[in-house]
Amino acid sequence: MSRDKRYQKLLNSKRWAEVKRIVWQRAGGLCERCKLEGFITAGVDCHHKVPVESAKTEEEMRRLAYNVNNIELLCVPCHIKTHQEMRSHTKDKVKENKSLARQ
Repeated sequence: MSRDKRYQKLLNSKRWAEVKRIVWQRAGGLCERCKLEGFITAGVDCHHKVPVESAKTEEEMRRLAYNVNNIELLCVPCHIKTHQEMRSHTKDKVKENKSLARQ
């Protein structure tokens, strides 16, 4: 999870708990990526398709964080694979996110 305190605050809110519940219900508790590939796997993580940390303002962060259409339920392997494809955990990206979190 991001070290950005603003992001952490969003994910510790009652609103996030409700959004997460809606996403889980929509997915039937199953990994949405596996389901597309014909597999049945329990979903574990809610993943933001457009990273919340990419937002320029706190308002935009809220919109991305709580938009159920920007969130998919994934199993752990699919979540890892998704971040690898996004290259969101590369050394440079982590460094960039840390600098944004300090602002």
